[in-house]
Amino acid sequence: MKTYGTEPGIPSPVRVGISEFAVTEGDDTLKSYGLGSCLAIALYDPETEIGGLAHAMLPDGDADENSDRKPGKYADTAIRTLLRRMVENGASYTSVEAKIAGGSDMFEFDSFGDGVGQRNVAAAKDELEKLGVPLVAEDVGGETGRTVEFTPRSGTLVVKSAGESEENETREL
Repeated sequence: MKTYGTEPGIPSPVRVGISEFAVTEGDDTLKSYGLGSCLAIALYDPETEIGGLAHAMLPDGDADENSDRKPGKYADTAIRTLLRRMVENGASYTSVEAKIAGGSDMFEFDSFGDGVGQRNVAAAKDELEKLGVPLVAEDVGGETGRTVEFTPRSGTLVVKSAGESEENETREL
């Protein structure tokens, strides 16, 4: 899957929107914008350079009988679906690693207890542990939005935070 911009031969990032996911390989770049309480979940196999990115909005798809229609919407079902698609495309289940970013709690609602961002992070960590996929890096929580860019060849997840000073704005996981 190659997507090209206006200059010939210059690949453009593939946009992964809210409740979506994509699986690709090599130098293809996957990008998600506007992560607030949503969680970006990047899975990759460093040996085959196959990876995927999900932009999960909510924590628990198992509680939703319709989650199979939109598995990228929920942290738990997004991880299972990404992993399955990656293995179908040649990734080795035992080599897959994970990185996550997002899960901010940008608004406080005392009546709801833990915010959606915190619950998304907890659900993702629980599912990764359940499946035996190591979480090797994270940039989660806080009160700022994020944009992420993921490249399976290197396994690099670049995180850009909104509202921070220029020198702290971009981090590479």
